Amino acid sequence: MLRDFTIAYARKNVKMRSVRRLSFQRQSVAYVLSIAARKIPHAAGNVEFDVTPVIEYGEKVIREMKASGVKHSAEDVTRMAVHKNLSAFYLKTIAHVMHHVPVMNSLLEWTPWRNGGIFYECEDIRPAFTVHTKQGVMTPLIADPHKKTLVEVANEMRVLTRKARRTDMNELYRRLAWEYLGFAIRELDLSSLLAGWMWLRSTLWPEPIEEALRNVPEEDKLRPCDVIGSTCTIANIGMAVDGWQTLTVIPPPSTFMWGIGLTRPLPRVVNGQVVPRQIVTMAVTFDHRAMDGGDFFEFVEIMKDYFDHPERIFDWKPGDPI
Repeated sequence: MLRDFTIAYARKNVKMRSVRRLSFQRQSVAYVLSIAARKIPHAAGNVEFDVTPVIEYGEKVIREMKASGVKHSAEDVTRMAVHKNLSAFYLKTIAHVMHHVPVMNSLLEWTPWRNGGIFYECEDIRPAFTVHTKQGVMTPLIADPHKKTLVEVANEMRVLTRKARRTDMNELYRRLAWEYLGFAIRELDLSSLLAGWMWLRSTLWPEPIEEALRNVPEEDKLRPCDVIGSTCTIANIGMAVDGWQTLTVIPPPSTFMWGIGLTRPLPRVVNGQVVPRQIVTMAVTFDHRAMDGGDFFEFVEIMKDYFDHPERIFDWKPGDPI
């Protein structure tokens, strides 16, 4: 009873390999993204960037450090790693761009019945980045990476990634839901009723915790504040598969989501000659309710300038211009 009739038919006529209930983590993701896909008019743009100067600069720094003959400190090892693995570089560069194009670092409160909606340009820049775990994808955030050195950003990403893989997601999502429900009750947000029922149902009938995650100390796990309150999300598909483009669903109330593809060599025409260049594709998905495409065209030139002068990110230190 009260079942989707197409599923009821399939259950009767299609042989199933396995049947399992969605975890609370997957229920929560389905709830948020269903709202996003239903309510947000998504628009997207794909831009190719030549990051050859970034690759060449990183290779030069690594060669010079290896040729120095001195014993490398732990920070030196991290510096060489961030010149080779560009995840932290891309995240920090995006934060710098968002500093210059604040419309990209924003939240939207869509309330047509009350006041028509409010658009928030955020002072804090808090990008979340995707981490793949055995339980699914988690998105911890970095606070103000444009005000930190690249080594600091890389170390934070490494610590948060390790914590994400040691966190039971169902437990964390229940804590997240409880935190949000407190705000929902205070704001009399009736749309939270379904989320409240999901939380109550999961609390009364919780899923068992995996043995490997059962006795992890609290300080080694993600906390709610590590994953909520982001102002945009970055999905680096190029770190996981040989994919060059991704179109993403924006998690509300953010208005932007970034998708970073694989950095790969491609032929390009430079000074009339066909030469190999290192190319990365970035897909920017935005909420068309809040803005038009022209509102963020500026980011392309600013991003390109950072890629043409990678030392501005690699060697940035507090006090330097952002």
